[in-house]
Amino acid sequence: MTIDRNTDNASDGNPGGEAAAASGQRKGRLIILAIVAIGILPLLAALYFRYVSPPEVKATVGQPLDPAPLPFALLQRADGVAMEHPEVSGKWMVIFAAPGGCDERCQHALYLTRQARTAQGRNVARIDRYWLVTDAITPAASLMAAHPDLVLIKATDVKVLQLLGGGDGRHINLVDRRGLLVFRYADDPEPKAFIRELGKLIKF
Repeated sequence: MTIDRNTDNASDGNPGGEAAAASGQRKGRLIILAIVAIGILPLLAALYFRYVSPPEVKATVGQPLDPAPLPFALLQRADGVAMEHPEVSGKWMVIFAAPGGCDERCQHALYLTRQARTAQGRNVARIDRYWLVTDAITPAASLMAAHPDLVLIKATDVKVLQLLGGGDGRHINLVDRRGLLVFRYADDPEPKAFIRELGKLIKF
């Protein structure tokens, strides 16, 4: 009895070809889906974080201010010499405004500004420290000796005191290299956060 081998081979080959074709189609669909996912997922993530679960924005330590020019003509050093505009030296200014009779809290604020400046390392020269005495009391010589880099200044007009937080308040003010008042801090900010934020700001 003769067996038609060609017929058998043809019948055996068709299922294999169909399986290969189906496998190729599946791979093609997966590739298309992967391409679509790559394009859509970033958009979906952006929409999720924008409307469903927006990321928490970390607040600054200080209070950002609308930049206002500091009236240097109304500020004098203790010896009566007019205060120098920072554009001449290219430095930032940390101005602590407080009464001359410096209590423990005031001394802590002065210490903090000194440490914040020192902590800037090689950028320490970018910052000058000032104490704007808001009353007629002369700070103790022993206190000033502990802060050799601190410069005493006084205002010749009450408008300056108001600009820097008021004559009755105690604030740490930051003036940029253009002579603009840009940030204000309470006299007791969290030390590490204050030092870190100051370091970021003075790089501009």
